[in-house]
Amino acid sequence: MAFPERLRWYSLPVALIPLAVIRASLLAEPDTFWQIRVGLDILRTRQIPTSDSYSWTAHGAEWHPNSWAFDVLLAWVFRLGGLPWTALAAAAFIPIAGLCVGLLARRLGARPGVTALVVFVCFTALLVWFSARPQVVDYAAVPLLLLLLDVAMRPARPSHRWQAIIGIGMLQVVWVNLHLVAPLGVALAAVAGAGYLIKPVRGRASLVLTAAVAVAAAGLGTLISPFGWSVIAIATDVHDSSAVIVEWGHFTFTSIVGDILLAICLLGTVAAWRLRLPPLLLSMVALTGAGLYAVRMLPIATIVAVALLAAWADASPRRAAYADSRRNLIRFAVCGLVLAQAVVAVVKASAPGTSRYPQALVQQMPGDCRLFNGYTLGGLVILLRPEILVSQDSRSDLYGRDALIAANDTEFSAGGPAALDQTGVTCALVTPDSALDGELRTRAGWHEVGRDAYGALYVRYPAA
Repeated sequence: MAFPERLRWYSLPVALIPLAVIRASLLAEPDTFWQIRVGLDILRTRQIPTSDSYSWTAHGAEWHPNSWAFDVLLAWVFRLGGLPWTALAAAAFIPIAGLCVGLLARRLGARPGVTALVVFVCFTALLVWFSARPQVVDYAAVPLLLLLLDVAMRPARPSHRWQAIIGIGMLQVVWVNLHLVAPLGVALAAVAGAGYLIKPVRGRASLVLTAAVAVAAAGLGTLISPFGWSVIAIATDVHDSSAVIVEWGHFTFTSIVGDILLAICLLGTVAAWRLRLPPLLLSMVALTGAGLYAVRMLPIATIVAVALLAAWADASPRRAAYADSRRNLIRFAVCGLVLAQAVVAVVKASAPGTSRYPQALVQQMPGDCRLFNGYTLGGLVILLRPEILVSQDSRSDLYGRDALIAANDTEFSAGGPAALDQTGVTCALVTPDSALDGELRTRAGWHEVGRDAYGALYVRYPAA
């Protein structure tokens, strides 16, 4: 007995649960830890921080979390079940994103079997990007925004137009509070909205008005946050100060995963062109271009490309007939992928939330130490030992480009101990086998407390 088509569409996110469990097996981003601490402090004080209180190098400087509601979500789950539950909660955005991609693909004419196959293959390539950070919100918000915009511009009923426009505004409200990158939605609505005006159609004036209202709704929704207009300035500061971060750099052909994502994006752009969908063609060009400029935008473009590739597979009668004749093969492939992911998930499920960070060493640090720490290690200190102020962490918008480069030189270039002497540092938590690690190991006045695969802890002897 065949399942109803609607049920097959909504079974897609359920089938992605094994992939989510696989991703939850590892917490690999340093942002996750300080974001949990920010969320815990918001829950405790009922206030969103406006200045830094976690470091001694930028203590008191103006700083705003760019994902305060997401941080609260992480903190609330952390209270319930620690890092394992936190990892699982963040990984839940994989099925959510899959559902949003599936709904967009369905709107574009795709069928559930082919869509499921494309989603499984492409989401596996995207897996490394589904980390426990607010960026996972973007992967669900963008396809949902494009879906709502298409409903507004091409409604089945007049009432659907205004429901979709209201939905766009509400989506932006939720998005901007979970992640301040939400102004991207306004720009994307404008770009895609312009695409609907390319083809000469009757009622063009009505289309122009609808597109303008949709963009206005997105803009107004984006302003409904504790930061109001300053959300744009905060997002700009994050970008400008993150130039030293690899994922904010320009695309280069040095990563197999990146190359695969770019190929998917280019195929998605071709699909939009062959499907004669100017709104999505312009969106793909804009998002892929943004991904070439800043690598972290490439997964967002890939997410949209997945829906387009699924629709392209069912675009012509010949392809549809081919898909019908190979329906059992497609089902077999989908079931095989789900089964393979489920087997891996069972193996990984025993220890969700495992992190490649020196948790034991952080607990061994003296409470009164003036700490120098590596860039990726500060977030864990902020979470586990908030009474110890860090020298830096992955909040690049707080420290700025120059300070991060100087700290990187201290850790990985010769002469680091002299810089520690000048700033009165008494403890150092550094990357194993870094230049500073090697120098402190033989430096008079420093004692190695311990080390593991992820960190080395040193404490300065008291002055005689």
